[in-house]
Amino acid sequence: MFIEIITVRTVRAEQCAGLLQEMAGFRHAGSHPRPLWWACYQNLEVENEVSVHLGWDDSACLEGKTACGLQVAAFLLQHGLVHHTLWKLSKGSYINEV
Repeated sequence: MFIEIITVRTVRAEQCAGLLQEMAGFRHAGSHPRPLWWACYQNLEVENEVSVHLGWDDSACLEGKTACGLQVAAFLLQHGLVHHTLWKLSKGSYINEV
């Protein structure tokens, strides 16, 4: 499993509420694969930072950042400084519901 994380640091913290609302209505356009799940987070320690996480199966990220992730990053880039990374679930790790 891969997680694609796109984080934006906006100029003002007030921008984040509107940005989170816009992301709630975000629809991936095109015929590219869609993530298994996605979620938006606001940093509790850095008020002007929002992060979008896209969950992918192993086959989706073999060639790097996805078309969906790049589309989200392009949208967020209009609002501030963007950091876009891919993370792979470590061998021996598992997702556990508590």
